[in-house]
Amino acid sequence: MNKAIRNYKYILIFLVFLFTIHYSLFIIPSARAQFTLPAGQLPNLNLKPTLSLSSDPLTPQPNSIITVTANLSGAANLNNSDYAWFLNNIKQKEASGLNKNTFTFQIGGLGAVYKVGASVSTPGKNNLSASISFTVSDFDLTWGASSQAPASYKGKLLPTQNSTISVSALPFIYRPATKMLIGADNLIFNWTVDNKFSADKSGVGRTDLILRINDFAGAGKSLRLEIKTPDGNVSLAKITAIPVVRPQTLIYLADAKTSLPYGSALINLTSKPANLNFIAQNYFFNAPPKNLKWQWFVDNNEVVAKGGNPWLASLNLSEASQFLYTQIQVSAKNPANDLEMARSTINLRVQ
Repeated sequence: MNKAIRNYKYILIFLVFLFTIHYSLFIIPSARAQFTLPAGQLPNLNLKPTLSLSSDPLTPQPNSIITVTANLSGAANLNNSDYAWFLNNIKQKEASGLNKNTFTFQIGGLGAVYKVGASVSTPGKNNLSASISFTVSDFDLTWGASSQAPASYKGKLLPTQNSTISVSALPFIYRPATKMLIGADNLIFNWTVDNKFSADKSGVGRTDLILRINDFAGAGKSLRLEIKTPDGNVSLAKITAIPVVRPQTLIYLADAKTSLPYGSALINLTSKPANLNFIAQNYFFNAPPKNLKWQWFVDNNEVVAKGGNPWLASLNLSEASQFLYTQIQVSAKNPANDLEMARSTINLRVQ
């Protein structure tokens, strides 16, 4: 019995030895062979190339330039491929040819629809085609400051320090290849201020942005707005710069009866002896004229302004001697902000 057991052990050990030799000779070399191919010699998997088109920009704006690129991938030796380009199904002969994988053209007006197609023949005798469509879109970006100016002022209200700016976007964005406008509630508005993305002010339907200006005069705010669809098939962006200015005052001659300014703002004035009326107007203060502190000076000596309107002044020069030279100044200051002040000076000559 013991002898039989010993024989059985010997047989088992011999079988294990044979299995080890077989595994070393056949399995391991086979596994190693998978990693010892010379560099660059990959198995031929019979891959076929694929073609896709991309555009820059993704969504064109009116009267812009757009470039469409044909992207070949999925196989080697794709150089010397022959490209044929089509715009709205019309072949573009000058843009077509050997290795001409880009097509650039001028975009028309808002709402125009374009379809760009490309057919490619590769050296491996593969014939591929693809197309891309888009509709010309745009948006208006407007802004205004809370600063004050006379009713007669027709220019843009510019912000000063502590002004509030209101920015609004009005989109005219179409679904690609259609004349269907996309409502603001279906668009994502991404606002960036001074190169910092404003996550709390961005999102679906966020067409408006309100900013408070803390910058000093001479600085500026940089605004960037990107509008896109949730699926990313439409994307437009615009950048605008908003200057920050100083408050200003200007002096005009005033009509004695209406107290309204006439003529242009004064710098130098020559007059005969007379009773002269002046009016000062303020621009870009963050307060109306009645809330400002006004002061008038003649040769640095303060004089009393006219009546209850401190921005008006009357100077009696009817008895002045000829060849009188003097300076008239006015200053305005916002009591709520010591830095918000302006001064204007005119040189007056009586002769």
